[in-house]
Amino acid sequence: MRPFLPLLAAFCLPGASAADPPPNLVVILADDLGYGDLSSQGAKGIRTPNLDALAGEGLRFTDGHSPAAMCTPTRYSMLTGEYSWRRKGSGLDKGVANGDSPLLIPTGSFTVAGLLKSAGYRTGIIGKWHLGFGTDAPDYNRELKPGPLEIGFDEFFGIPATNDRVPTVYIRDHRVVGLDPADPIRITYRDPGKDSPMKRYAAGRGRIGWMSGGKAAFWKDTEIADTLTREAVGFIDKHHDRPFFLCFTPHDVHAPTIPHPRFAGTSGLGPRADMVHELDWSVGEVLKALDRHSLAGRTLVIVSSDNGAYRTEEGEHRPNGPWRGVKSQLWEGGHRVPFLARWKGRIAPGESPALVSMIDLPATAAAMVGRPLPAGAAPDSFNLMPLLTGTSRDAGRDHLVLMSGKGDLAIREGPWKYIPDLATADGWSSGPKPGPKRPAKPGLYHLGEDPGETKNLHAEKPQVAKRLAALLAKVKSSPPARNP
Repeated sequence: MRPFLPLLAAFCLPGASAADPPPNLVVILADDLGYGDLSSQGAKGIRTPNLDALAGEGLRFTDGHSPAAMCTPTRYSMLTGEYSWRRKGSGLDKGVANGDSPLLIPTGSFTVAGLLKSAGYRTGIIGKWHLGFGTDAPDYNRELKPGPLEIGFDEFFGIPATNDRVPTVYIRDHRVVGLDPADPIRITYRDPGKDSPMKRYAAGRGRIGWMSGGKAAFWKDTEIADTLTREAVGFIDKHHDRPFFLCFTPHDVHAPTIPHPRFAGTSGLGPRADMVHELDWSVGEVLKALDRHSLAGRTLVIVSSDNGAYRTEEGEHRPNGPWRGVKSQLWEGGHRVPFLARWKGRIAPGESPALVSMIDLPATAAAMVGRPLPAGAAPDSFNLMPLLTGTSRDAGRDHLVLMSGKGDLAIREGPWKYIPDLATADGWSSGPKPGPKRPAKPGLYHLGEDPGETKNLHAEKPQVAKRLAALLAKVKSSPPARNP
C-alpha cells in the first residue's frame, strides 16, 4: 500500500484537515434507469426507499445527464473524462460494443481508476463492463487482457457486456469463472449458418449473438443482482480500512428483465419495474456496508444511470418522468437521468438545478483527492466539487454535448437544447439520413418552459440557435477550457 502523506497534505476540501483520512469514492452506475424511476423523482407504483434515503441525505440533481444516450459510450466517458465521439469505432462514436470487442480504452490512457490508484487507493469495478478485452477479438478460454486491470483497476468481477448478449458468463480479473476447459466458449456476432454449433441461445434463453460451450460457467439471470451485490459488498468489507474506489455497475434494469423471485410481482407493473426494486435493494446493501464500517462520513457516493429508460410508460408509471424520448435518442428522456451525490458532513442535503454529467467524474475525483489532472487528461470533464461541497447550488457546467445511439450530437446550454437535425433525434429509431438535397431541420427548445420538447423555437430565436450551433462546432473541433 502506498503512503498517503502526499494525498493528505493536498486534501483541502472545505471542513477537511490534514488529520482527516482520505475520502473513499463509491460510484453506482445503473443500467437503463430512467429519470422518473425513483420515488423521490415522481415515480408512481415503484418504491425506492434506499435511493430516496440517499437523495434525502445528499444532493439530488434535477438536470443530471449521461454523456451519451446508451451504455458503452457513457462508460467510456465516465472513466476517461473524454467524449467518446472524439474516438472512432463502434461503441465509441456510435452504437454499443458487443461481447467480442477489443478493449476500447487503450492501455496507458488516463482513467479515474488510474488516478486514484496512483494516489494509494484500492480500485475495483464490480458489475457490467461493456468496454471490451484484449487487443483483438477476445478468446474467453484464455486470459482476457488487457482489460479493466490494465487501465487502473486492481480488481474486476462482472459480466462482459449486456445481460442480453453472449457470452453469458462472469469474469474475475482476467478469467472466466468456473469455465470447463473441455467445453470451450465460442462466440460470434455474425450468423455462422444453420449447421453451426453456435446458437442464438445461452443460459436458458435467446441472446444477441451466437454462442456454444461454456455451460458450466453460465450465470443464472435471476441471480445476477445477488451475485454482483455480494461482490460489491465484499469489496467494501475487504478494503474498509484503507482508501478505496468502488465502481459498482449493476445490470439492473436492462433487458431481459428477469428479477429474482423475491422481487417478481412486487411493483404490480411488470418485470422491469420489479427490477427497479431489485436495484434499490442492491444500493441499500452497499449503503449498509458503508454504515457497518462507519464510512458514510468519509465516502462520496454518486448514483446515476448510463442512459434513460427504454420505455415511456408502464401503467401509470413514467420511467423518464416528464421528459420526451427514450434510450438512444437525443430527446431529454434518452440521457437525462437520476444523479445523486451523498457525503455526510460534507455535502449539505438539498436539490440542485445545475447541469451535471457523469463525464465530470474524473475532474471531480481529482479535486476530491487534491491531485491535478495530467496535461491533456479528461479534456471534457468539469470539476463538480465546488458545487457539491459549496453553498451555491446553481452553477454547474455551462454546456454539455449529448450523443445518440447513431452517433449524432446535440448540445445543452442552460435551459436551451439545440439539435442540428431533427431527422436524427430519434436515435436508433431514426430513419436513414436525408440526402444532400434536403437541408437539415434544426430544433431549438427551452426546457424550462417546454420539458416535453414540443415547441421548436428555431425560427423564433435564430440568434440563440446560431450561438449554440457555433458552440457545438467549437467543442467538436477542440476541447473547451475546463472550469476550475
